[in-house]
Amino acid sequence: MILFKRKLIKKLQNAYGKIPETTYFDGDMNWIRSASDDRREEEPERFYVDDTTWNDLNMDTVYKRINACCSTAGEQHLYHMLRRPMNREEFEKQREMISMMEEEPEKRLTLQVLLSRLGVNRAIYLKNILKPKERSSFWLIIYILLFLFLPVSIVCFVLIGRPVVWMPLLAFVLNGTLHSVRQKSCETEMRTANYCISLALTLDRIRRMKDEKLDRYLEKAYGHLKPLNTLIRGGGIATDPVPGSMKEMVMTILLWDLIYFEIVKVKLAKYHDDFRVIHEAVGGLDAAISIASYRASTEGYCVPEIDYDAEKPFIHAEEIVHPLLKQAVPNELALDKSMLITGSNASGKSTYLRASILNALFAQTICTCTCKSYKGSPFRIYTSMALTDDVLSGDSYYIAEIKSLKRILDDRSEGEFVLCAIDEVLRGTNTIERIAASAEVLNALDQERVLCLIATHDLELCDMASEGYTRAHFEEKISDDDILFDYKLMPGPAVSRNAIHLLKLIGFDEGIVKAAHARADKYVETGRWE
Repeated sequence: MILFKRKLIKKLQNAYGKIPETTYFDGDMNWIRSASDDRREEEPERFYVDDTTWNDLNMDTVYKRINACCSTAGEQHLYHMLRRPMNREEFEKQREMISMMEEEPEKRLTLQVLLSRLGVNRAIYLKNILKPKERSSFWLIIYILLFLFLPVSIVCFVLIGRPVVWMPLLAFVLNGTLHSVRQKSCETEMRTANYCISLALTLDRIRRMKDEKLDRYLEKAYGHLKPLNTLIRGGGIATDPVPGSMKEMVMTILLWDLIYFEIVKVKLAKYHDDFRVIHEAVGGLDAAISIASYRASTEGYCVPEIDYDAEKPFIHAEEIVHPLLKQAVPNELALDKSMLITGSNASGKSTYLRASILNALFAQTICTCTCKSYKGSPFRIYTSMALTDDVLSGDSYYIAEIKSLKRILDDRSEGEFVLCAIDEVLRGTNTIERIAASAEVLNALDQERVLCLIATHDLELCDMASEGYTRAHFEEKISDDDILFDYKLMPGPAVSRNAIHLLKLIGFDEGIVKAAHARADKYVETGRWE
């Protein structure tokens, strides 16, 4: 046991501050997100990052880059954090918790050892415990009756003899058969119940550390352990006895494990609110350690400042980069009003949008930004970027676009600011209608409580957009045989084009390239296509 603990400690020390090497299988992300989805149903008034924004930002991959949790509770809580921006109280508490994990490595390591005992079992569905549909005692009554039938049948056999020999034989057969069938059907629920007991036991062990700082954060959760004390003392349900052992035979004949499982299930159903608090408390510790490790593994980060008293929406950030890119080119983000970004293909517009929105989301969820400094107001965050045709619903690309935009315009939250990023407004339709409709969408989004980052190829929008938008662009350097990008945001609208030049670089006929340039130049001069 001592040798195992030493190996575990060494493994944890070596993994801290490194890029996680966690393995994921198909369906794992659905299990990880399940607790957050259930919580979201209970908080309809609370803002959660929707699936469109989550997918636009490739957040499953971002989550995997951050996740170094040792427990199921930690993995689920970290996911939940990334989907639900924090209020002021939550932000302050989480920021201090992460800092504690950074600054006190011995305490962090002790907690990691405790959390590692919990382990990661993603196929755990907590909804039946956190939101029990019923508290039926049917199976418990059946098990107890059969448990009592065995000794009664044996007493009858001793007193009466051979005429009732069938009674103990029947009891053995009934109990053995029922145990085999029910244990198999309840296996997943048993493991979930054991996880719940282990989670409560873990928090109890943390309480026994008597750490003043931890106790301050976990004082509320400690109070919810009391109703579960009998479960903590009773321990878990035996699910893997040695085949053929005396223990297995006794459990099979007497149904002890099934009886205890029903008692545990009823207890957890009764105190599900207490267990929720414990789950979030332990998960929050694990998630804080994971975020601290993420900070140590990045090339640079800052602790953001969120102005929850801001009267107008704003973001001021220095040297932001995308958290998934190595050797990324840093850029400034100064948003006091919305920004319309133009530029040629592959110049960096989409990456800049994602880097900006991710940093705004990180600021409000994991108290960590991949930039030199960050200060901003809190936001409800939306994107409309990586849309596709929806074959199942029958929606075309254009229908998917306008639905995505409408959900942003429909946000009617009072007293809250909105931050949105749109990559190419209404690209799924013809030029005339796209530009006309896009201009009106930009005007509709020009509101005091809304900040937008909008990337477009349509230079006409720079003239048509209101004064509520600053203009910025990315540019390139073109030579006869190459196009070079510096990926730096520049003020003002773009003035260069590279799409036609790319035809030449790919090897298109020179005549096609020259004719295309001539046609484009003519349109710029006259405003008409010939």
